[in-house]
Amino acid sequence: MDARQHIQRQTPPRSSTDARYAGEARVYHAFLLRKAPWPWRRALSAGLSLFTVVALGALFGHPADGLLASIGAFTGIYATDLPTFRLAAKLAAVGVGLTASFAVGAVASSSPFAAAVALACVGAVATYVAVALAMAPPGPFFFVMAAAIASGQPLGRSIAPSAALVLAGASVAWTLSVLLAIAWPQPAHGLASRFRRLSARRIAKTLKNHLRPSDAAFVGALRMAVGLFASAMVAHAIGSPRSYWTAVGCAATLVGMTVMGTLHRAIQRALGSAFGVILAGAVLSIHPRPIELALLLFALQTAAELLIPRNYGLAVIFITPLAILIAETGRTGLGAPAIVEARLMDTLFGCAIALALRLLWRMPRRA
Repeated sequence: MDARQHIQRQTPPRSSTDARYAGEARVYHAFLLRKAPWPWRRALSAGLSLFTVVALGALFGHPADGLLASIGAFTGIYATDLPTFRLAAKLAAVGVGLTASFAVGAVASSSPFAAAVALACVGAVATYVAVALAMAPPGPFFFVMAAAIASGQPLGRSIAPSAALVLAGASVAWTLSVLLAIAWPQPAHGLASRFRRLSARRIAKTLKNHLRPSDAAFVGALRMAVGLFASAMVAHAIGSPRSYWTAVGCAATLVGMTVMGTLHRAIQRALGSAFGVILAGAVLSIHPRPIELALLLFALQTAAELLIPRNYGLAVIFITPLAILIAETGRTGLGAPAIVEARLMDTLFGCAIALALRLLWRMPRRA
């Protein structure tokens, strides 16, 4: 039995509600609340990881370093309900992947063209792995975000120390998530249960088996690469002050693998960002102190992770200010109103590019 057959056997049968939602999806489904368990352990892993690294940076008098390390702390978001040993291995791979994505984006930050190529490469690899292994959300998104934030950082900061901070943040998230899994064991279910017995060899074989031009993982990776490259270059061409946000919006939308899934993502990302930038503007206007910022990030991250299984659009209301605070706090050049406006316009533009690309480039299988 190969890895793909093993995954299929581990897949639980869909309920009638799930089947109806997947097989007869409509536009209005983007506004519905799904019935799903509250992922408290995952939400706390993500929130505590972010809070800890930002708070440590504040306590040691280096708040900017804490915010940079928080990119690696996104590792905690991937703390699904796996057995502890496999969870530790997965999170270690995620932490290294986030660090590598950040480093690739940072190396390419001196040139808009190089940055666009870097984002395309990171997005393609992350999407291929996520689709081939049927990873649960957020899949490739935070790898793209890590590369995007790095590509937009001001020049002059050494890459190696910055990447080391990201890796340190990932290490903190790994430690907290594994400890929380030991203290709060939960049975694996859904996508997580498929990988209970997959070995490294089977995972490698699965990745190799999907390396075909007609495969969904290959096509999805190629489409992500084209979307990221196009969105980054077009945003730069029109003079966006934070062009990498366009690529982030494009990536978030293209995570939806079907046409209707992409449309849902575009609607939810656009509306959620519209409300989220208002919240971000309010937070930026009060200029929170570093420890207050750490508490805010904990609240935003935890709320977002709790809401994602219910409705992605609601989660984006909290994800948007979270990302803005991490990327923009301490930077000069744009005031709060300009940051809010630029983020909203770039996100809408990225969603539009992704949706147009998805409509023009259909999957080889039924969408």
